[in-house]
Amino acid sequence: MTDMADQKSPGFSQIICSSPAVRSAFSSHRPTAVWWDLVLRLHGKPVDPALSLEVRCRRIADGFKFYAGLYRLLAVVFLVLAPALLALLPVDHHESYSYWAAASLMAAIYLWCVSGLGYAGAKAYRGSRTDGTASLIAFMVMIVAFLSMFVAAASLVLHSSASLPTAPNLVGAGLLFVFGIGSYMIEIIYLAVERAPQEE
Repeated sequence: MTDMADQKSPGFSQIICSSPAVRSAFSSHRPTAVWWDLVLRLHGKPVDPALSLEVRCRRIADGFKFYAGLYRLLAVVFLVLAPALLALLPVDHHESYSYWAAASLMAAIYLWCVSGLGYAGAKAYRGSRTDGTASLIAFMVMIVAFLSMFVAAASLVLHSSASLPTAPNLVGAGLLFVFGIGSYMIEIIYLAVERAPQEE
């Protein structure tokens, strides 16, 4: 019976988004507060995450561990993509394909290292250790930086190859920045404004 109740109680996203400190994070700046309200609405209604410290830390840690695993998998995809681009290398586009192959390899190395930071931060946070918070903030900031560069690069490639008209390209990139990548701010704000687990 306890296990069933434990399974139905709030998970990672609900805990993060329902934090009063997160929901009121930008109340002092009206334009940002309007955007923040829209971002939070996309993640559902707030709940009352009445969880013990141990359970809350475990669920937060599991959520970040999932993120770390997701970007570790993406690192593998970029690693496989690098030699694939070289194998498909046409003679008349050697420099262009070499650039993208090298960029793919660099992205793989970057994401592998960053995901390692995410795993380490999640492990530390699960144990209610203060250093887990700093590691997880760094992990999320580095992921936001990567995603921002990736979306910008993809938009430029689509524009230069005329694969997508300008208006849909800019609208799509803008929405990804504002509501996609922007939603990662929820986790960063949570880690920054919530008290360290052992202080509660």
